Amino acid sequence: MSDPTGQESQLPSEQEREKARVAGVFDRASATYDQVGIDFFGTAGAELVRRTAPRPGEAVLELGSGRGASALPAARAVGPSGRVVATDLAPGMLAALDALAADLPWLEVRAGDAERPPPGPWDVVQAGLVLFFLPDLDGTLDRVRDVLGPAGRFGFTWFGESDDSWDDVTQRLQALAPAPPASAHGIEDKEDDPGPFSSLDAMHAALVDHGFTDPTTSTIRIRVEFVDVEHWWAWIWSAGLRALLERLESHGLLDRARTEVDPELERRAADGTLTWWTDVRCTVARGPAGS
Repeated sequence: MSDPTGQESQLPSEQEREKARVAGVFDRASATYDQVGIDFFGTAGAELVRRTAPRPGEAVLELGSGRGASALPAARAVGPSGRVVATDLAPGMLAALDALAADLPWLEVRAGDAERPPPGPWDVVQAGLVLFFLPDLDGTLDRVRDVLGPAGRFGFTWFGESDDSWDDVTQRLQALAPAPPASAHGIEDKEDDPGPFSSLDAMHAALVDHGFTDPTTSTIRIRVEFVDVEHWWAWIWSAGLRALLERLESHGLLDRARTEVDPELERRAADGTLTWWTDVRCTVARGPAGS
């Protein structure tokens, strides 16, 4: 893109701005991400590593590593004869993972964009609950395919069905908040998606279209129990819906939001329904035959 003077513009693209926005939200969440007493990301990460099955001596690439829910068990699986490179765009996540990996010197923590995987060949490429944030999913699938080694496996997790009894609470918060950036997608809610995330068939077809083979998906249901109302708010602040709360806070609407939804949360706490569940799908495919 050029400006009127004929000079090449240095302005970031809309996609780059969106990635920076998402990375910023998770960077600010990194101190409490997966740290509020709920075993959610660890459970999803364990299923991902179970399915990709890294073996001793293999090379594993982790895209969008967060604090290491799947990178750490993958590093333990490949052992000191193997190698794991974990990438993320959020500095706080990288710092936390680096500290947690102090006893795993074969796990390298590196700043990196999930859409731009480093050259392989990799025996395993993993992405835990991250692909739906990427503006260029099609290009990412092509680049992951190209860095897989012979018999390489690509595994990733994504959301399936979830507890719709919370829709009213989320909608109340969204109704109070100013509109999100026009490019926002996937970070605050799980709207019906006409693309690969709409169904298992659509996801498997997309993988085959991009040259992967033998896609399979397993599903686990993760249930979350909140101790009290403050525990619920701490959980929301610690993950993707933080973006919604930050919008409310920046416009001085957070106290009003709490007044709006706390009575419902307190009712749920009193009757034992301050809980939530979601299905997490784990899809694994291989690279092209003979790659």
